[in-house]
Amino acid sequence: MYHATTSLPAILPSQWYTDADFNRRERTALRRDGWQLVAAASQLANSGDYVAMDCLGLPLVVRNHDGELVAFQNVCAHRQCQLVPKGQGTSEELRCPYHGWRYGADGRTRKIPEAKNFPYFDREKHRLTGYPVHQIGQLVFVDLAVDKRSDEPSDPQMSWPAPWLSELAARTNSDDWQLVLSDELSYPCDWKIPIEGSLESYHLSEVHSETFGTDPGENASTHELLPWGTRFATDAREDSFLARIEERVMKYLVGNFGPEYHHVHAFPNIMASFTDTMSLVYQITPVVDCATDGQSGGTPQSKMKVFGFTRKSKRSGPVGRLLSRGLGRSAASMAQKVLAEDAAIFPKVQAGMNAAVSHHRQTPERIFGRCEERLHAFHVHWNQQMKRHG
Repeated sequence: MYHATTSLPAILPSQWYTDADFNRRERTALRRDGWQLVAAASQLANSGDYVAMDCLGLPLVVRNHDGELVAFQNVCAHRQCQLVPKGQGTSEELRCPYHGWRYGADGRTRKIPEAKNFPYFDREKHRLTGYPVHQIGQLVFVDLAVDKRSDEPSDPQMSWPAPWLSELAARTNSDDWQLVLSDELSYPCDWKIPIEGSLESYHLSEVHSETFGTDPGENASTHELLPWGTRFATDAREDSFLARIEERVMKYLVGNFGPEYHHVHAFPNIMASFTDTMSLVYQITPVVDCATDGQSGGTPQSKMKVFGFTRKSKRSGPVGRLLSRGLGRSAASMAQKVLAEDAAIFPKVQAGMNAAVSHHRQTPERIFGRCEERLHAFHVHWNQQMKRHG
């Protein structure tokens, strides 16, 4: 059932989806507001493994240093050269390619070639900027809000409530779940548009008729509006040949199957969808585009980092392993198809937003239906956050 008894206003102005200066403010607010999803644990399984990326405008490298996961700005403390190239890789040591400065897990220098050129060198002052790292299940998060001294005790506290963290861990743990999808998708639109597209089922019959089907409707839906986010749940399920095959395979692999679908939005921009077959966890962030950033008329850019997991077989033997792998490939393919369907509509929403800002006197204000109340909850949260951050 829904909570709202009437339609709801869209609180965030259309200008918040088009203005480059405001986009920069939002990137700063997002860095202060929550944890960033950066990697799957399997990408950092061995000592020396690293993942490097641009994260909300910050160059970031996350590395396995002798079994400890550490995160630093991907910038040498000497002449600010990039330490490692963007992407995934392995290196025996964290070493600047320009002058050979080496760094340890605490961010301090381990070796400086010709160190006599730096008399009275202050290793505390000239060290890498570090950030707390937290692993939940097979997911790795970094907190960009904290400039951390990496030699401080770890086990940072996350801002989400314990029940949500426990659910996320249970739905992605390595004993029961296998990683089948790891991707980063780019969108030519403001970051809030893909988030809003994930928060309602109203669009299913138009955008996802060949995949999800239709909106289950109010009687088959449950909305939870919580201080830290929102939840949607339904057990409505279309009776099809593929659905029956999925149920039989799951019962064979793990002994049971439930039809429930859950979607969770943890404010401001982490989301997850859970079924008995697949867990999909993703985060959407704005992207710094040097070609358009700060220029009027530029198209906002955003990206989604997404990880998908399917169930491991509880049965030993080749049949169970074969079915588990096949289920993983099938679920990953379906998830990618759904994401592609969404990606096709987001630029059209952005185009409409641009037009609304240009012709605001002739364009009516947006409105949310009762079934879109989770969008309204997100608007309330983000409006409060932007006021808090000035």
